[in-house]
Amino acid sequence: MLEEAIPSALGAAIYPPALLFVAFLLARPQPRKRALVFLSGAMAVTLGVGVAVVVLLRRVVVENPWHRSISPWIDLGLGLLLILFAVVVALRPPRGPKKSRRRRELGLLSLFTIGLVMYSPSPLYLASLHAIAKGHTGATATALSIVLVAAIYMLMAEIPVVAHAVRPEATLRTVTAINNWLSRHGRALICVAAAVFGTYLVISAVVHLV
Repeated sequence: MLEEAIPSALGAAIYPPALLFVAFLLARPQPRKRALVFLSGAMAVTLGVGVAVVVLLRRVVVENPWHRSISPWIDLGLGLLLILFAVVVALRPPRGPKKSRRRRELGLLSLFTIGLVMYSPSPLYLASLHAIAKGHTGATATALSIVLVAAIYMLMAEIPVVAHAVRPEATLRTVTAINNWLSRHGRALICVAAAVFGTYLVISAVVHLV
């Protein structure tokens, strides 16, 4: 169900820390090499979790003979998780400006690990995987859907790296401007996206359970 998975993946793609970290890498020596290593870690966890979650949900939702009563409960639980996530993000006090300090160069293994940690699955990404799992598609179509959703989820890290290969200086200026805008509005966008998709899943679950 890509019509449901893609919007939630776009919501999950709003991830200012990733854009900030990629901007930091692109301003350092060997920018593209280091950014690609970071992206490799992010891709590994995103695709790995994507395949694992879809396979697990397919076994619960599709192969279980009682799947018609189980699926709405999964929708309800995930929807409530998204709403809770939106509330937590909205109520979390804003972080003050970080003190400037000298940063040592990160090794390639550290960059790969940071990619793994930073792109651990968010509730919105899990919602998009859940939508894929509910679709009645073959293995090839499902795999392509997971790759597409993962690529959308990582857009904030992918686009600057690709753009930097074409126009390095312009990319750094643009990324800096976007970072400044997201520092003011990013939290609101994340809250709205999580609340909207969470409410949709809760309503869908209640309709099927009643």
